[in-house]
Amino acid sequence: MSLPLFFVTCPKGVEYLLADELDGFGLTLVRHAPAGVWVEGTLEGGYRACMWSRLANRVILHVAEVAATSDDELYDGVVHLDWQQHIAVSGSFKVNFIGENEAIRNTQYGAQRVKDGIVDRFTANGGKRPAVEARMPDVIVSARLHRGLLTLGIDLSGHSLHQRGYRAEQGQAPLKENLAAALLIRAGWPDIVAAGGDFIDPMCGSGTLLIEAALMALDIAPGRRQDGFGFEKWLGHDAELWMSLRQEVERRAHAGKQGRIPRIAGFDEDRRVLSTARNNLQRAGLESIIELTEIPLQELELNGEWAEQGLVVTNPPYGERLSERKSLAEIYQALGAAVKRVTPNWRLGVFTGAPEFGKSIGLRSFKQYKLFNGKLPAQLLLFTVDEASARIPKD
Repeated sequence: MSLPLFFVTCPKGVEYLLADELDGFGLTLVRHAPAGVWVEGTLEGGYRACMWSRLANRVILHVAEVAATSDDELYDGVVHLDWQQHIAVSGSFKVNFIGENEAIRNTQYGAQRVKDGIVDRFTANGGKRPAVEARMPDVIVSARLHRGLLTLGIDLSGHSLHQRGYRAEQGQAPLKENLAAALLIRAGWPDIVAAGGDFIDPMCGSGTLLIEAALMALDIAPGRRQDGFGFEKWLGHDAELWMSLRQEVERRAHAGKQGRIPRIAGFDEDRRVLSTARNNLQRAGLESIIELTEIPLQELELNGEWAEQGLVVTNPPYGERLSERKSLAEIYQALGAAVKRVTPNWRLGVFTGAPEFGKSIGLRSFKQYKLFNGKLPAQLLLFTVDEASARIPKD
């Protein structure tokens, strides 16, 4: 019997990191795809991905692939599948449809034809049918159309997994939680914290990087505070297995606070975004772990004892307006001066949509990763804060 197949989506540019992460959950890479990976493994692996993936958007259990060169062919493929093993007659479902081709030119029509096929499967021979519910369905059917093929699956996550449940508020240019986690992993935070390092974000905004750094350091599952997942009313759900995994989550969260807890601190000159950050920390249960200080970047100071080595990661303003971009060089120069002054021998990661201003930091980057912040191309620039990396800042 073949193992279940899963399609796990993620932010664009994070696919290879995601494949490595999923391997740790017992899910074996089958192939890469744009903004996602195909993996195979057990249902436990799929559950672990929903609870523990710091990088995924959605975890979709593959059901079938059907021909869809016309709307009738798509319908015929859907109606012949055994949906009764996935959706309760007394339950509800909705269809998330992505893609188009010459026959199906909009997602609303594609979703309607998939819905028709599922409903007609139930009502054949006078049977009852589940309800279609747009807002709070029991099961979400994922339908992805590419050229003449429709890929169907059950969305085990039920919502985008970047939503950890702690960020009801956000700053003006929010960084999604799973992208923040990807930046931290690329910057080497897991190894740095394991070696006894600390973390700061000198322009922390609403605190997303701080919270994700703390969740990693304390071995807290990113899905721990979720209200629910998409598989909990799916007919294939293994409640006993899920309960054991939830108990493991709590054991690991408790154990994570028993060892060394790194110093994690955020700084910002905007009192309003720091208020938002404090609310987010409270919802994440990390208000006693993460320090917040209202201070301009130019006056950045670290008080008390800090590790000799650590990580600075920040997401400066991108300066989308011309008037804003004129001041970016000054911000990047101030960032470079601040880290050289207060975090010598640390590592610096700067995530920016304006990588040309990296030269204003006054350090040579040793690594550049191309990523996207939403649809905006961006780069993660990595630097070592030492004399060997120094360069003359450019305006």
